[in-house]
Amino acid sequence: MSEFGAFLEKNKVAWNQRTEIHVDSDFYDVAGFKAGRSSLKGVELSLLGDVSSKSVLHLQCHFGQDTLSLARMGADTTGVDFSENAIEYARGLSREIGVDARFVLSDVLALNLGETFDVVFASYGVIGWIPDLQKWVDTAALHLAAGGELVLVEFHPLLWLLDDPTRADYFFSTQPDIETENGTYTDGGADTAITTCWWNHPLSALFRCLKKAGLELLSFEEFDHSPWGLAGMVEREKGQFVLASRADQRLPHCYAIKARKTAAPPSPASG
Repeated sequence: MSEFGAFLEKNKVAWNQRTEIHVDSDFYDVAGFKAGRSSLKGVELSLLGDVSSKSVLHLQCHFGQDTLSLARMGADTTGVDFSENAIEYARGLSREIGVDARFVLSDVLALNLGETFDVVFASYGVIGWIPDLQKWVDTAALHLAAGGELVLVEFHPLLWLLDDPTRADYFFSTQPDIETENGTYTDGGADTAITTCWWNHPLSALFRCLKKAGLELLSFEEFDHSPWGLAGMVEREKGQFVLASRADQRLPHCYAIKARKTAAPPSPASG
């Protein structure tokens, strides 16, 4: 991953900056979460089903709200993120609300915990930070027990082009889309300049990666809205946000997959 190292380091800096903003934002409503609100949305809850007594590995967990929401549902959870600030806050949040969860500081592409899980979960703005999609899927497969399931809920790769046609190509390029903006996708942080590097991954590439990693696709669904109100979106109806510039059209905003491990996991990368 040496060719992408500088880009990934920029993203680590960005997510350390974002964490400092996000934990105080209305968007993440930490006070409500501490009081018992779940951060999980209906799409992922439906796919995950009953997780009580299941082991769940949450990739790119940010500062741990979804990981801890799953733990509140009875799962034995492990969250992974490469942001030192995010993992530190997640551990503190776990202690403060008295909900047990393990948080691991690691680049997901270098992850090898030496154990397997019933479920590997990731959601909303995950794979675009990854330059090597196959390695990401292989990491998920490596950590799944036989018959275990990957649940991925993600923003649709067309969404960014629908929002801004100049932002990125639909198909993957080794050169990421690099942006510097003040603040982040939440409220707050308007005085903080943050640089991010993003790779778009078409759906066809994701399906190929799943097959190569020995993961059988069980379900795939696209959604004409986002459960999160990001910049440039309006609330079409309660809990359903769409691009304001395309509000009169039904266009893909998110998708969800569930895939089951049917083959031996790939060998972990050397080094």
